Amino acid sequence: MQLTVTTIIFGLPTGQRISHVCLTLPVATLTVQELIAHKVRQEVEEFVTHRRPDVSGEYLTPEELLGVTTSDFRGVTGTALDEIARAQQAFTARAYMIVVDNQRVWEPDTLLTLHPETQVEFIKILPLVGG
Repeated sequence: MQLTVTTIIFGLPTGQRISHVCLTLPVATLTVQELIAHKVRQEVEEFVTHRRPDVSGEYLTPEELLGVTTSDFRGVTGTALDEIARAQQAFTARAYMIVVDNQRVWEPDTLLTLHPETQVEFIKILPLVGG
């Protein structure tokens, strides 16, 4: 099944950043944790094969994201499995949120039934700098 996932990052000095990744999922029903793994794996594979300039970065720290806008840092610091673990840990720590058809999902073991028209958004809001 094909599914497009949108990532939105708010609070960068350059304004909000929006990116998309098209996933081919083996099944329509999976957990949030599995969805994160598919998304991050696809982005890392596209980055490594130069089909993508960087990863979307919702799981990166604010410092790493700000580095992306000012240097050559692109967010991939390890293997796809390392990046998946970082993304899953960041979701559990509430560093970003996932919204499916306008409903926020909170737990990594939440079971999702997805369709090609399902809207999936990974959203990160950076804290304001300087108060």
